[in-house]
Amino acid sequence: MADTSKVHPATVVTNIKACIPVTLDYAGKQYNSWSTLFQLHCRANLVIDHILPPAIDPSAKVSAPTEAEKAFTERLDYIIRQWIYGTISYDLLNSILDPDDSAADAWNRLKNFFPQQQVCESSSI
Repeated sequence: MADTSKVHPATVVTNIKACIPVTLDYAGKQYNSWSTLFQLHCRANLVIDHILPPAIDPSAKVSAPTEAEKAFTERLDYIIRQWIYGTISYDLLNSILDPDDSAADAWNRLKNFFPQQQVCESSSI
Protein backbone atom coordinates (compact mmCIF):
# COMPACT_ATOMS: atom_id res chain seq x y z
CA MET A 1 0.00 0.00 0.00
CA ALA A 2 1.09 3.55 -0.63
CA ASP A 3 2.61 5.51 2.22
CA THR A 4 0.96 8.90 1.73
CA SER A 5 3.15 10.59 4.36
CA LYS A 6 6.17 10.57 2.00
CA VAL A 7 6.57 12.69 -1.11
CA HIS A 8 5.79 10.64 -4.19
CA PRO A 9 8.05 11.46 -7.19
CA ALA A 10 5.07 12.04 -9.49
CA THR A 11 3.78 14.86 -7.29
CA VAL A 12 6.87 17.01 -7.79
CA VAL A 13 6.99 17.05 -11.60
CA THR A 14 6.34 20.69 -12.43
CA ASN A 15 7.15 20.84 -16.15
CA ILE A 16 6.13 17.76 -18.10
CA LYS A 17 7.37 19.33 -21.36
CA ALA A 18 10.92 19.26 -19.98
CA CYS A 19 10.59 15.52 -19.40
CA ILE A 20 8.66 14.67 -22.58
CA PRO A 21 9.65 17.22 -25.24
CA VAL A 22 7.58 15.54 -27.98
CA THR A 23 4.06 16.83 -28.68
CA LEU A 24 1.80 14.14 -30.08
CA ASP A 25 -0.55 15.33 -32.82
CA TYR A 26 -3.06 13.86 -35.26
CA ALA A 27 -0.36 13.03 -37.81
CA GLY A 28 0.98 10.61 -35.23
CA LYS A 29 4.43 10.35 -36.80
CA GLN A 30 5.96 10.73 -33.36
CA TYR A 31 3.59 8.31 -31.59
CA ASN A 32 6.28 5.69 -30.92
CA SER A 33 8.71 8.29 -29.56
CA TRP A 34 6.02 9.97 -27.48
CA SER A 35 4.72 6.65 -26.13
CA THR A 36 8.21 5.41 -25.23
CA LEU A 37 9.17 8.67 -23.49
CA PHE A 38 5.86 8.74 -21.65
CA GLN A 39 6.22 5.16 -20.42
CA LEU A 40 9.81 5.80 -19.32
CA HIS A 41 8.66 8.88 -17.42
CA CYS A 42 5.88 6.90 -15.72
CA ARG A 43 8.28 4.12 -14.77
CA ALA A 44 10.79 6.60 -13.36
CA ASN A 45 8.02 8.22 -11.31
CA LEU A 46 6.54 4.92 -10.09
CA VAL A 47 3.15 5.30 -11.80
CA ILE A 48 3.36 3.00 -14.83
CA ASP A 49 0.53 0.87 -13.42
CA HIS A 50 -1.84 3.80 -13.99
CA ILE A 51 -1.50 3.49 -17.77
CA LEU A 52 -0.43 -0.16 -18.09
CA PRO A 53 -2.16 -2.04 -15.28
CA PRO A 54 -0.26 -5.15 -14.15
CA ALA A 55 -1.75 -8.61 -14.49
CA ILE A 56 -3.84 -9.54 -11.49
CA ASP A 57 -2.85 -12.66 -9.58
CA PRO A 58 -6.16 -14.16 -8.42
CA SER A 59 -4.39 -16.12 -5.67
CA ALA A 60 -2.72 -13.05 -4.15
CA LYS A 61 -4.19 -11.71 -0.95
CA VAL A 62 -4.84 -8.01 -1.27
CA SER A 63 -6.14 -5.93 1.60
CA ALA A 64 -8.67 -3.23 0.88
CA PRO A 65 -7.07 0.21 0.52
CA THR A 66 -7.82 2.84 3.12
CA GLU A 67 -9.75 5.97 2.19
CA ALA A 68 -6.48 7.94 2.27
CA GLU A 69 -4.84 5.43 -0.08
CA LYS A 70 -7.81 5.59 -2.46
CA ALA A 71 -7.67 9.39 -2.47
CA PHE A 72 -3.92 9.40 -3.11
CA THR A 73 -4.24 6.87 -5.95
CA GLU A 74 -6.95 9.05 -7.48
CA ARG A 75 -4.69 12.11 -7.15
CA LEU A 76 -1.86 10.29 -8.94
CA ASP A 77 -4.28 9.34 -11.70
CA TYR A 78 -5.26 13.01 -12.12
CA ILE A 79 -1.58 13.96 -12.34
CA ILE A 80 -0.92 11.38 -15.05
CA ARG A 81 -3.93 12.57 -17.02
CA GLN A 82 -2.49 16.09 -16.83
CA TRP A 83 0.81 14.74 -18.19
CA ILE A 84 -1.00 13.06 -21.08
CA TYR A 85 -3.09 16.15 -21.84
CA GLY A 86 -0.05 18.42 -21.55
CA THR A 87 1.96 16.50 -24.14
CA ILE A 88 -0.58 16.23 -26.96
CA SER A 89 -1.88 18.79 -29.46
CA TYR A 90 -5.04 20.79 -28.70
CA ASP A 91 -6.94 19.08 -31.53
CA LEU A 92 -6.03 15.65 -30.20
CA LEU A 93 -6.84 16.79 -26.66
CA ASN A 94 -10.31 17.89 -27.75
CA SER A 95 -10.85 14.47 -29.33
CA ILE A 96 -9.99 12.42 -26.25
CA LEU A 97 -10.88 14.67 -23.31
CA ASP A 98 -13.43 13.10 -20.97
CA PRO A 99 -13.80 14.29 -17.37
CA ASP A 100 -14.73 10.80 -16.18
CA ASP A 101 -11.71 9.04 -17.70
CA SER A 102 -8.92 7.43 -15.77
CA ALA A 103 -5.34 7.81 -16.97
CA ALA A 104 -5.57 4.30 -18.47
CA ASP A 105 -8.73 5.30 -20.36
CA ALA A 106 -7.01 8.35 -21.84
CA TRP A 107 -3.90 6.28 -22.67
CA ASN A 108 -5.97 3.61 -24.42
CA ARG A 109 -8.03 6.18 -26.31
CA LEU A 110 -4.78 7.62 -27.69
CA LYS A 111 -3.48 4.15 -28.58
CA ASN A 112 -6.67 3.58 -30.58
CA PHE A 113 -5.97 6.72 -32.64
CA PHE A 114 -2.65 5.31 -33.86
CA PRO A 115 -3.06 1.56 -34.55
CA GLN A 116 -0.72 1.66 -37.58
CA GLN A 117 2.18 2.97 -35.48
CA GLN A 118 1.62 0.16 -32.98
CA VAL A 119 1.76 -2.43 -35.78
CA CYS A 120 5.05 -0.92 -36.97
CA GLU A 121 6.35 -0.85 -33.41
CA SER A 122 5.50 -4.49 -32.70
CA SER A 123 6.87 -5.71 -36.04
CA SER A 124 10.22 -4.01 -35.42
CA ILE A 125 10.78 -5.87 -32.15
